[in-house]
Amino acid sequence: MRFRLLDGLRALLAAAVLVALIAGVPMLLYALAGSPLPAHFPGLDEIGHTLTQRDDGTLFLGVVKVASWAAWAAFVFTTAVDVGFRVRGRVTPRLPGLGPAQWLSAQLISSVALAAGSPAAFVMAAVPPAAVVTTASVALADTTVEQAATVPDTGYGPVRLTGAVHHDVGLSSSSDQARARLVRLTYAAYQVRRGDCLWTIAERHLGDGERYTEIVQLNQGRVMTDGARFTRPDLIHPGWVLRVPTTAKHLDKMELPRPDRHPGHSSGASEFSRPHDGATPTPSTSPGERAEAVQEARPSTENLEAGNPSARQGQAIRAQPEPTTVLLTDGGAERNGDAAMPVAAAFAGGVAVGSLFTLARLRHAQRQSRRRGRRIALPADPGTLRAEQELRRLAVPEARTRAREALACLGGAVAAERRDIPPVLGTRVSTETVEVLLAGPSGTAPAPFTQGRTKATWRLDIGKVVRPDDAVEVLPALLTAGHLPEGQALLVNLEHLQVAVVSGPDQLADRLLVTAATELVTADGPWFDVLAVGFPELEAAGGRVRACADLTEAVGLLADRARELRGRLAQTEGPGDVAGRRLHDPDGDWALTVLISRDAPSADQMARLIDTVTALPGGLAALVPGDAPSAPSRLVLSQDDDGPLLEVAPLGLAVRPHLLSIESYERLGELFTVAGDTGDVAADAPPYDACARENLLPLASGMTASSTAEPVADQEEGTASQPGRDAEQQEEEGSGEAEPATGRDQVSSVVQVSILGPLEITGTAADLQPKMAELVLALALAGPIGLRNVQLAAMMGPDPDTPKPSDQMRQLITRTRGKLGKAPDGQSRILCDSVYVYRAHGITLDWSRFQELADRGAERNSTDDLWEALALVRGPVLDGCYHWWLETPLIENIRAEIVDAADLLAELELDAGRPDRSARAARLGLGSDQYAEQLWRALMRAEYEAGNMSRVHETWKACLKAVAEVSADGDPHPETTALYRQLTTTRRPI
Repeated sequence: MRFRLLDGLRALLAAAVLVALIAGVPMLLYALAGSPLPAHFPGLDEIGHTLTQRDDGTLFLGVVKVASWAAWAAFVFTTAVDVGFRVRGRVTPRLPGLGPAQWLSAQLISSVALAAGSPAAFVMAAVPPAAVVTTASVALADTTVEQAATVPDTGYGPVRLTGAVHHDVGLSSSSDQARARLVRLTYAAYQVRRGDCLWTIAERHLGDGERYTEIVQLNQGRVMTDGARFTRPDLIHPGWVLRVPTTAKHLDKMELPRPDRHPGHSSGASEFSRPHDGATPTPSTSPGERAEAVQEARPSTENLEAGNPSARQGQAIRAQPEPTTVLLTDGGAERNGDAAMPVAAAFAGGVAVGSLFTLARLRHAQRQSRRRGRRIALPADPGTLRAEQELRRLAVPEARTRAREALACLGGAVAAERRDIPPVLGTRVSTETVEVLLAGPSGTAPAPFTQGRTKATWRLDIGKVVRPDDAVEVLPALLTAGHLPEGQALLVNLEHLQVAVVSGPDQLADRLLVTAATELVTADGPWFDVLAVGFPELEAAGGRVRACADLTEAVGLLADRARELRGRLAQTEGPGDVAGRRLHDPDGDWALTVLISRDAPSADQMARLIDTVTALPGGLAALVPGDAPSAPSRLVLSQDDDGPLLEVAPLGLAVRPHLLSIESYERLGELFTVAGDTGDVAADAPPYDACARENLLPLASGMTASSTAEPVADQEEGTASQPGRDAEQQEEEGSGEAEPATGRDQVSSVVQVSILGPLEITGTAADLQPKMAELVLALALAGPIGLRNVQLAAMMGPDPDTPKPSDQMRQLITRTRGKLGKAPDGQSRILCDSVYVYRAHGITLDWSRFQELADRGAERNSTDDLWEALALVRGPVLDGCYHWWLETPLIENIRAEIVDAADLLAELELDAGRPDRSARAARLGLGSDQYAEQLWRALMRAEYEAGNMSRVHETWKACLKAVAEVSADGDPHPETTALYRQLTTTRRPI
């Protein structure tokens, strides 16, 4: 209370000073010195006479008068500019020559805004969060010297790498866990934007442009994100991630676009004192062109080591980008940190996570109906499979989930204090906090929330978000709008917007609508209904969506829902709004109904829609294209040099939206349509036929036997095969370094790659780093066909469009060879032929052995072979391994084979009168796929035959619990239900 009172007094004082400066100062100046305009304009003779005569004080007072009026005018001008930009949700640009006046006006306006309760005031007083990356402690694998030269790449998931044992300081050694060491990064990260130069970066974030030399010292010789090496202070490009001193401030604050050409700064360095270019994008190239340019732009290692200036200047040296920060999971997976990445920038907001949830739900229904020896239907088009790859690559815990958890916490906190839920406009989500944007001041924030910077904001730290068991979802339809200039995600409450019309360029408006519809239909949050018009691609997603033929039908259904809610509000006691009823009557039917249309409504339809929605206090919402002035809310789209811009009119905020392309939306629709087909297909039907051969890698890699068998004229390595010389030797020489001495000549009989569980690589001469493990996995899955260098470079990159540069690819292969050791025949375990096709040699794959045993066991009904096959299964296939190039057909094929083998073994053991062994076989299979209802049924039969009725009931309950995680309605397959009823109602004969 005391701090809010002080804020109010400070705001009143600032307002008084602001009024005094704007209105009082001119009155005082006019009274003391008169009008700023002279009574007459002096001629040249009069001016010369005045300047050459002794001043009696008149000239001095005149100068003071003019200067005072000019200072007042400058202050008024900067105040007007500041207010105008803040009201529109934009960052106020710096006005040349008016720094002191602009600073004073900004301070006064911000002080006034702190005590106001409107969304516009919230934007005015918004303080950007602290930089995400400052000083990081990072765990990396092993302590050998090659870590400094091997650039870590993004490798996901817990990887168990076993081989030679190292003893790490402060860490317990384990033969089946990646070793770790501590590396401390004493710098922060800054991502270069268009128009930047080192001097302006230092001026904005270090307080002095001359401190650019500190940035140079931290980055000299480093490889940037596009493969170019930092060699010149005056040559940087957008997207580069620079190391800057930890004292840098506001690293994640988005600035206004800057001009590409700088007139010059007040610097002692000639590079920046004269006119110069800011950061501008490099010409775009295709992935293949980028890969070829790597070798062409790379100077010889000898020139670099000799310090040849010509090799270091005048050109960008292409190489592998060096991450500024590396975040490592407990299992040993590296992730590149990026302080400049907005929270919401994940595949068009909340679409990725929701789409994967929907696919998992649909595919569970497919697996429920799959017969033994068959497969679930999957898209055969490689482009559609790549769309799913992209979903899995980009799906991360995102802003929508954080906001939903915070609002569930809010519902419980408000209910505990017996208060009504305040009107919520939306939420602003950063990596550290969730701020609830209220429609107006709503009193003291309930614990654990605290008062935000304005009376209309409640703030909650992410670390304090604890979802209570009795959490109440009061705001179901939060829609990701985009990210604010400071980097936070903005989510809007559709229920409060009521009817929102989307206007702007037709193509952008259509993309916003399909993105919003996809997010709403696939959302895995609290229940609400969606009436969709013009989105046939989403009909197969099922669940909450109801497809309508046209707007007339949709508006009619919405009106029916309005009458139903109005009657329920009148007949029951409680708060007058629907959101309040959800809070105090969570078991009642107070679900929100959202109408979203791709078709623009007519004037009559718009009028009826507005009347229907606004006549009810919540419970209904609509999002449609159009430009109706009478609509309660407007979402206005535009385009500038930085991309689409979305102005959310009710909040007075402008954000950068994340819009699906129409092609991506259609690919998602195809994924949902195929996943909705519960009919199974043959085991060798497309796309499974690509995984049925020796080469297990997916179609999307573009790999065929013919493509790897024929020589390639434009070899990426740039070194042709020479007679009498092994291509592998040439490749190693081209890398500029030899294999590590440690373990190079060690010979081990077997190197085993195990994928029937978490990735495990055993028998190596030394521990593998995560990226090395990914390389070995790729080659093991490729089998004897192998992989061309271009394919490997694409797969080892962070995404399909960013291949790993060839020189770094060679280094990775060379070092991995050294870690693997020699095969028993003395050859390397990674071979390279004359056309640069790489193959694994002396490396076995547990999946190959499983297939051999399972096929023989099925053919002969041999329980011994099936038991030996299941003994290889350690958990879900490649559990925790998220390499982007791993496709669904491969995983689904292996999953189905394991389930079928376990199901067959359980059946054979039960027929042989060994129910205990039958139950064990079913449990082994469930360890790989806990949702496989075939195995739950086998387990119930085994327990029944063993006379363990209590375990039959326990198995049924465990099955229900597992199925509830992925089933649309939480119910098991009818066959599972029928079996349980049969077993529990039929007395087993003794």
